[in-house]
Amino acid sequence: MKNVFKRCLKLLTLFSINNENLTTNFIKDNVIEYRELSESAFKRSFERDKALLKDMGFLLDFENDKWKINDGYKLSGTQIFDDIKNNESINIDDFINTYQLIKQFFKSDYEFNSRNINISKITQAINEKRRVSFKYKSSLRKVYPLGLKQYDNQWYVGANEQSKFKTFKIDNIDDLKLGTKSDLHDIELKTINFSWEESIQPIFIILSILKDHYIVQKNSFKHSLIKSNDEGNKINIEISTYDIQKLIVFILITDAKIIQMSSNDKKRFLEYLDEK
Repeated sequence: MKNVFKRCLKLLTLFSINNENLTTNFIKDNVIEYRELSESAFKRSFERDKALLKDMGFLLDFENDKWKINDGYKLSGTQIFDDIKNNESINIDDFINTYQLIKQFFKSDYEFNSRNINISKITQAINEKRRVSFKYKSSLRKVYPLGLKQYDNQWYVGANEQSKFKTFKIDNIDDLKLGTKSDLHDIELKTINFSWEESIQPIFIILSILKDHYIVQKNSFKHSLIKSNDEGNKINIEISTYDIQKLIVFILITDAKIIQMSSNDKKRFLEYLDEK
C-alpha cells in the first residue's frame, strides 16, 4: 500500500508540472516505480493507480483529439469539488453526507437494510419538513428531523422534539413512520451541534508531514487547521478534530509524525486504539 501511495503522489506531481497531455511512455519513463516494470505489469499497476486516484477525486482522462498534436492523459476533476467548497450557497457537510449515501448505491454488494431505508425516509422528512415517529430504545418519539451526520462509522439524526434539539443514533431507531403532511415547521438551523460535539472535546495535535501528503489527504477527514510552519518539502501542522478514527487513518496513510499532544489527548488517543 505504501508503494501504491508513493506512485500516486508521483503521478500527481508529474501532472502538476506538465501542462501538456502525457503519453503512457512518458509516464512510465518518469515514475521510477514504473520504469523497471514490464509493459504488462506497468499497465496493470497504472490502471490500479488510476482507480485509486479516481476514488480520491483525481481523474486521469485520455484525450484523443484530432485537432491536437499530442494524445495522452490529462488530470481533471479536482476543480469541481473546489467550486463546490467555495460556493457559499452549498452546505459542504450536507454535500459530503449525500455523496457518501449515493456512493453506496453503486456498490455491487449494496443491500437496502433498515438503516438505509430509515436514512432515506429521514432525508425526505428533512427536505419536505415532515414529522416522523419511531421507537427509540422502546420509547415512542415524534420529532422534526433537521439534519443527518456521520461520525465514527455511525449515522445520527439531529431533530427537534418538543422545542428541544436532540440527537438520535440511526441504528437504535425502529418502526420509523413518515408523516403525511409537509411544511409543518419553519425551523432553520445554520449550525447543527450534535450531542458528541457538545460532550466530547476535540483533540489538538501537532504533526510533521510531507507537504504533498497533506495536500492529497487533507480532505479525507474533518479538521480545523490552526497553524502551519513550512519547512521545505515538509510542514508542521497544528490541527483540532473530533474524529479520532479518521485522524488515525490519516496518520497511517501519510506516515505523519506526532510532534506534540497533551497528556489527556494522548490518553484518549491510546484508549481509542485499545478499544479497536
